[in-house]
Amino acid sequence: MEIETVNPNQLRNRMMRLMASFLMVAITLLTHTAAVKAGGLLTISPKQAHALILQEKNNPDFVILDIRTPGEFKSGHIEGAVLIDFYARDFLQKMQALDKNKTYLIYCRSANRSTKTLSLVKNMGFTSLYNMDRGIIGWRQNGFPIVI
Repeated sequence: MEIETVNPNQLRNRMMRLMASFLMVAITLLTHTAAVKAGGLLTISPKQAHALILQEKNNPDFVILDIRTPGEFKSGHIEGAVLIDFYARDFLQKMQALDKNKTYLIYCRSANRSTKTLSLVKNMGFTSLYNMDRGIIGWRQNGFPIVI
């Protein structure tokens, strides 16, 4: 039986990468928990949004809202996203009709419309609504998948 020798520098690098990965997951989970406890309307990065989607994958009370136009939606969206067009006349009525106790991740093209949406819905009673910073552009720049 042969024993593999490991260079101490390689071992230290592996441990640092493992600790950094663990820290990133821990921060994402703590951010999510803090926002829910605060009843937060919170802006998060595309990486945090991806982690949130993976974490909530089987949660029926988690909804991804794409607030772009139908044409933008058809050109590619996050899997499972529900379309509510920001420019539609009934946008605010549709937002008001949503179950306020569910957790929502909202995004648009660049986060302009989704950031405006946070201001528009802040008094509607949402307990947990996340805005994805940099929108689908940031999502794609990070190499995360879309469906067409």
